[in-house]
Amino acid sequence: MLDARCWMPDPPSFPDAGVAERPVASDGRAGEPLVAGRSSLASRLWQLPTQRARGDFSIQHRELRRLDHHARCVIVATVILLSVSGGWPQEFEPRAYAVAPVGLNFLAIGYGYSNGAVFMDPALPVDDVDADIHAVLVRYVRTLSLFGLPSKIKVGLPWTDGHWEGMVEGEFRTRDSVGLADARVVIETQFSGAEVRNVSEFRGYTPAPTVWGARLQVIVPIGDYDSTRAINLGANRWGLIPELGFGRAVGRWSFEGALGVWLFGDNDDYYGGHYFEQDPLLVAKLHAIRTIRPGFWWAVSAGYGYGGRTTMDGVRRDTIQRNWRISAMVAYPITPTQGLSVSVLTGGNAGAGTDFDAIAVGYQIAWGGG
Repeated sequence: MLDARCWMPDPPSFPDAGVAERPVASDGRAGEPLVAGRSSLASRLWQLPTQRARGDFSIQHRELRRLDHHARCVIVATVILLSVSGGWPQEFEPRAYAVAPVGLNFLAIGYGYSNGAVFMDPALPVDDVDADIHAVLVRYVRTLSLFGLPSKIKVGLPWTDGHWEGMVEGEFRTRDSVGLADARVVIETQFSGAEVRNVSEFRGYTPAPTVWGARLQVIVPIGDYDSTRAINLGANRWGLIPELGFGRAVGRWSFEGALGVWLFGDNDDYYGGHYFEQDPLLVAKLHAIRTIRPGFWWAVSAGYGYGGRTTMDGVRRDTIQRNWRISAMVAYPITPTQGLSVSVLTGGNAGAGTDFDAIAVGYQIAWGGG
C-alpha cells in the first residue's frame, strides 16, 4: 500500500536565541536586544510597555500590527511536507511535536513521485518489483484544545496513479492502477511542556525546552482493492499507529524522537482468497531540524522498523521486516499564510532486499486563529 502523506510540520516557538545584551541608544535609553542583526519578536514585545509609558501610542499601534504579521508568518512555518514512503510505518513528519496556537486551519495539497519496490509486501508472491508511482494528497488540519491540552486533528486523502511490473508466482506481469489509496486520520497532543494558547496569546510565549507528546493515527481502508490482484492501492484492513515522542529546542536547532507501533487488522479477502494476518511492527524515528528564520527551515530524518511477521491461513511465514528510511527536506514560507516544501527520501527493506527513492513537493494555506 502506498503511503502518500502531506506533512504539516508545526510552527516554531519564539525563542530569544542569540540575545547577547540590550545596547544603549544615543539618548541613553536601553535599546532592544541584538539577535543575529535583527530585533526579535520578544524584544519588540519588551519595548511596548516603555513606549506606552512615554505616550508613543502611534508607535505602539504600528508595532502591534507588525507583530501580528510576524506571528502569522511564523505560524505558516507549518509548511506541508509530502512524503511518498512506499507504505511503511516510519512516516516522517518533522516538527510534529512543536507547539502551535489553537484555532488555526490548514489546507494542503502535495505531489510525490517514487520509483522502485513500492507496494512491496513481503507476504505477496511477488519478486523483482519495479514501480513508478505518482501520488497527489489533499490534507486538512485543525489545531484545537482537547482535554485542556494543545492538540491537532489531521485528515488526509491520497489519489494515486501507478505502474508496477514484476514476477508473480514465477510469471512476469504488469499492473496499472489509478484511484484512491487508504485515508489517514491523526490525533496529536502535547501533554508536557506546552500550554493552550490562541494566536494573540502565542505572541511572546515560549514553551518549555522539552515538549512531550503523543499521536494516534488511524488508517481507514477506503482505497481501491481487488482481491484477484496481487498489488492494490488499498489494503482492505484497518490500521492503528500509537506513538510517543518528544521535541527538544537547542538554539536554532531542534531535535525530535519518537517510538511507535503499527497494529494491523486482518484481511479476510486477501489475494487468492486467503486469510491474512500480520504481527505488530515496532518503529523508531529521529529528526534534526535547523531553523534559518521564521518559517524557513531544513531537516534530516532517519527511521527504522522491525517486526511485522505475517500469517497466511494460519501458517506463519518468514517475512520479518527490517525497514530503514532516510529523508531530507526544506520548508519555505512564500506569504504569511502560505508555504512550500520539498523533500527527498530513500529507503529499503533488509528482510526483503528491496529499496526505493522518492521526491515530493507541497503547498499549504492557513487561516483562522484571529
